[in-house]
Amino acid sequence: MSYHPSRGSGRNDAKAMELRRSFGSILVDALKYIRVDARDEWPIEMVKSNYTRGDVLSSGNFGQVVSARARPITIGFTHVEPRACVIKTCEIGARLDACVRESRGDEHELSLRVDKLTRRIVMETYILNRVRHSNIMHAHVTTVDELTVSVHMVLPRFYTLDLLIDKYRREKDGEPMPVRIMLMIIRQLCRALLYLHSSNIVHNDVQPENIYLTRSGTVKLGHFACARMLTSEKAAGECRTPTGREEFMCFEKQFNLRIAKALAECKPFTTAADIWSLGVLILHMVSYFPNEKWHRLPRNFALQMGQQKMPFKWMISEMVQLRVRLAQSGDENLKRFLSDKLLNIDAEARATAQQLLDCSLMKKWCYADLDQDKSYLVRKFIHELDWPNRFKLETDGYNYDACEAKDIPAEFYWDDTWKELERRRFGFRLSVYDAGQKRDGSDIEQQFSHADATLFEVLLCAVELGQLEMFDIFAVDHNIRNLCFMLMGINNSKHSPYRSSSRKGFFKPHSYNDGAQLYHLVCFNDI
Repeated sequence: MSYHPSRGSGRNDAKAMELRRSFGSILVDALKYIRVDARDEWPIEMVKSNYTRGDVLSSGNFGQVVSARARPITIGFTHVEPRACVIKTCEIGARLDACVRESRGDEHELSLRVDKLTRRIVMETYILNRVRHSNIMHAHVTTVDELTVSVHMVLPRFYTLDLLIDKYRREKDGEPMPVRIMLMIIRQLCRALLYLHSSNIVHNDVQPENIYLTRSGTVKLGHFACARMLTSEKAAGECRTPTGREEFMCFEKQFNLRIAKALAECKPFTTAADIWSLGVLILHMVSYFPNEKWHRLPRNFALQMGQQKMPFKWMISEMVQLRVRLAQSGDENLKRFLSDKLLNIDAEARATAQQLLDCSLMKKWCYADLDQDKSYLVRKFIHELDWPNRFKLETDGYNYDACEAKDIPAEFYWDDTWKELERRRFGFRLSVYDAGQKRDGSDIEQQFSHADATLFEVLLCAVELGQLEMFDIFAVDHNIRNLCFMLMGINNSKHSPYRSSSRKGFFKPHSYNDGAQLYHLVCFNDI
């Protein structure tokens, strides 16, 4: 989606108001397809009668996160008690005002800034509402306040890893965390990253404030506003913006942030950037980096390693206290594990998420059964730090500790239809019509699977090619999914071994561009 301002527009405040109105309308139309999880109903309206708000957990220039409890609701004959949650509010209107202000009358610059904001919104809201995995955070509700142009997301209330690590440091007098606990946490993060990286999604901000633990020991990765999807070589080459917490950035990102003077000098980065962040996370759990200055590891050690072509094990060769703490954590091989597999300045030499899951150190300290890892984390980490459950977190909830259900019809779980859905490959053909005329070059034909995030990947690729606008993804995704579900019903009723198809026409959401636009969609499955 691109913003096309009218010629001769007035002052910045008038332009900002115009942008707020048009953007807010588009946002409402786009996000209506994902605003609620049909399998887990929560109140949609953000009013006092639905949600009792508590403490502000975090806040910034463009939003805040508050604790809350949802009112009790009755679904059929089932009564659901008040449920703990957090409400994350993103002040999109304030961000749009900043886009206008910082573009200083440059229409091209304004368009670029709005496009960047649009991508940020789509990445976070799509992943939280459509990318289902037990180690990835999910949203209960996503709504838009068109008047203030704000996005409200109701998320589960979990522990933040940042809070737990800080409490461990205080209660254990600064002792390093045991390697078993660290690697059990890293293992579940690798599961999340493996799922994301398999669809070329870079999280871009792996750090303790964006990692959560349920009361039952499940680790979840959240906050996807900085995420990028590398849909093509071109997109990968353009992945250079150093977003995220600086201390957790790899060499490539710190170089772009501190050294590069122009875009041409910037180094592209890949999914390997997330792997580096896992290494820094281990350092944080061992030495509480970057908060413990006497351990002597500089905040920008990644940049120093890269500039001096220095391996991590050389970097810390004279940092006796840090080396001792690495050994005290319980395994002499931890330093080599960090140096060889995680904190390697050569991005291609870093291990993949799958390689980390398969490595000997992970298998040594983690149980073969993931549920045993979770039970251990509950006994030796969560209960030791918060036995009385002072935040009154729920121990059980929909998709909290297992991915019990994805966004598919409930009847698919009555038999093995949901398994068949994930085994099959689907395809679609999509054409766009402007005022009744087929748009040149608008034919899109792709294949995807419901077992992963490939549908999101192919739709983003269509955006990169100019075939779709960014906010169109939600409407197209919604209609493709529904046609696929229809196909599954047809095949089950006919027991047909042959390829079948289903088709639909629908109008796209409002756009900045004038003129009615119609999508013609055909979905098919290959048996």
